[in-house]
Amino acid sequence: MLGWIVRIALLACGFAACSALPAAADATGLYMRGNEISFEAIQLVELSEGNLAGRYEHYYVDESGKVHSSSREIEGSIARNSLILNLKGDRSLSGKLERNSLNLIWEGGAGEFRKSDASVRNKTLAELNDLGVQIVWMRKTERAAETYSEALSVVADVETKSETLADWMDTVLSKYDALSEQYKTREKRLETMSAMNVNYDLRYKVENEMYGLENEFYSLEGEVKRKRASLNWDVDSAKRKFAEVMEFCGTLPAKNEPVAFCQELPRETSGFDVLIRDISAEFGRWDKKIQ
Repeated sequence: MLGWIVRIALLACGFAACSALPAAADATGLYMRGNEISFEAIQLVELSEGNLAGRYEHYYVDESGKVHSSSREIEGSIARNSLILNLKGDRSLSGKLERNSLNLIWEGGAGEFRKSDASVRNKTLAELNDLGVQIVWMRKTERAAETYSEALSVVADVETKSETLADWMDTVLSKYDALSEQYKTREKRLETMSAMNVNYDLRYKVENEMYGLENEFYSLEGEVKRKRASLNWDVDSAKRKFAEVMEFCGTLPAKNEPVAFCQELPRETSGFDVLIRDISAEFGRWDKKIQ
């Protein structure tokens, strides 16, 4: 009797919903995967007759801190727990819906997208944007530190060049005085010779000597101009670099930890200003002499 009951139950199961196959899974939802610098999101809606629609999004932050984004519309289908997704204008993916994840494969890759929700997506995107801001700030700090180092290097060069500037200027002014004295002597001699109507050949010789002294004046003046231009170039270069660093340090949020080179900057620029004044004073001696 028991055997007949079992047979009748099995027969009934064959015509009813006693299938050993799992019920079709509902694919509707948001699925995500990612790492520290990027994430992907797939939003799916299951339509009638196993059709799927949705959207694929990809966000990542590059080395400069810029956050990039791209998206594609999705069309696809699902049968039981197997699905095919077509990203419009991009690639096709296929795989399985398993509990709380999509396990997908595509040409050249594979990945697991975990079930999530809009709040997690938004939070992840906000964290990615925060990371981008941090990277941008880090890059700015690195560039400012590099510029500060370059400025100090230029200042060191200026200091080296200015160490012998006073002695050099003494030599230049001494040459100038000697040339001036020689020129005045010949100028007086020429006046005397002209008054006495001395032979033209003798006067021509003196005039020629005066012309040679004038050339030496121009040569000396050119030497000073080149020296001044070289130092001015370095000084202006250091000023520009210090100004860039100063601008960066001025944008530091109050809550940030102090930046070492920003704390050093006032002392370095103050010392540089003193050096510039000393250099200007030396060239001022020349300017006063040739007035």
